[in-house]
Amino acid sequence: MITQPEVPFSLQDITVDWITTALRESDIIKDEKVVSFTHKVIGEEAGFNGEVAIFRLQYSDQESSAPSSMVLKIPTALKNRTLGQTMGLYEKEIRFYRDLESSISIRTPHHYYSALDVADDPDVVLERLAGLNKMPMWLIGILSVIAGWVISFTPRRYALLIEDLSGYRLGDQSVGCSEEDTKHVLTAMAKLHGQFWDSKELAGMSWIAPVAATSKIIQMMFLQSVGKFRAANKDTLSERQVQLTDWLKANGEALTEKLGEESPTLLHGDFRLDNICFDDAKGEILLFDWQTMSNGPAGMDLAYFLSAALPVGTDEKKINELIEYYHQALKNTGVEISPARLRWQYEIGMLATLHRILPAAHTNQLDLGSDRGPQMMQAWIDKTFDKVRNVQFETILDRIPA
Repeated sequence: MITQPEVPFSLQDITVDWITTALRESDIIKDEKVVSFTHKVIGEEAGFNGEVAIFRLQYSDQESSAPSSMVLKIPTALKNRTLGQTMGLYEKEIRFYRDLESSISIRTPHHYYSALDVADDPDVVLERLAGLNKMPMWLIGILSVIAGWVISFTPRRYALLIEDLSGYRLGDQSVGCSEEDTKHVLTAMAKLHGQFWDSKELAGMSWIAPVAATSKIIQMMFLQSVGKFRAANKDTLSERQVQLTDWLKANGEALTEKLGEESPTLLHGDFRLDNICFDDAKGEILLFDWQTMSNGPAGMDLAYFLSAALPVGTDEKKINELIEYYHQALKNTGVEISPARLRWQYEIGMLATLHRILPAAHTNQLDLGSDRGPQMMQAWIDKTFDKVRNVQFETILDRIPA
């Protein structure tokens, strides 16, 4: 992957000369230059791993056809940057926009420019993950502390310029969405999954790691945080919910590995309303924030989205209708999976979602901010617990339908 020596570290480092150079390298502009700009930070406490700002540009040629606004993404200055760099999230998103965005079957922001000062060989990263997954949990914990310490002194630089989507209606996880919006999302999700279902193309993308490659890392984060979570929620957790957290303590690693045995497709990995815009004129969505892509079963994205989009108290009949809607949309792409198998993937995906998000409010490795972030995360956990209330988690790893 091509790297660049001059990459801004923060929003304060952005200059008209840097934007001009970036847009010229991408052939967005020719002889003209950017003479001034204003910017506004957006999505605070919505995306936890990056700062996002809309830049409004003035060009030397007032008749320029170049975009008058665009979005800049750079790593957050918070400690989340360490986690993002350790997991390769920023580099993964740049790879998506450079190598994959133009062939994706659903709508995403247009890519204008991206830059990073260092790039890891994807095969080396995958080997590193595989190696970590073979280590005992205590050793992974020690290595993660050392890695965080090293990265804090040697932060890498990344920058991404993409299409400004503020002209569309932005989804809001805290508010939820209508059934019509939900179906638009599920239609797009099925198109994405159908495009990469068991594909040789996906198998060759070593920079998109399989979900099972992170089984021990995810379990380690859960084990480090679940005690704090239970202490903070001791007055509201039901006996069944306590039993579920105990089950995840014993089976969380096996849960992720079981997901890795299913037919894989391209997973967005953070398929939620805060990463979606709605084009109401066309009845379509635009999906962004591709930092957490992985290779795994479709039920992961399906459960992840529905876990946050549907409110507490949504009845099973409505959930089943939406799963069937997604199933039919998937069949329309030529993919065959039995309704029972998809329902099982949804249930195991919902348990895996809880396993991933439950530690977030109590880990030292992630800063959710002080207002919207913590409230949204707690609401998300409550919604997910509600959706697994009828799941027989004790036997789910042993009963895999055809």
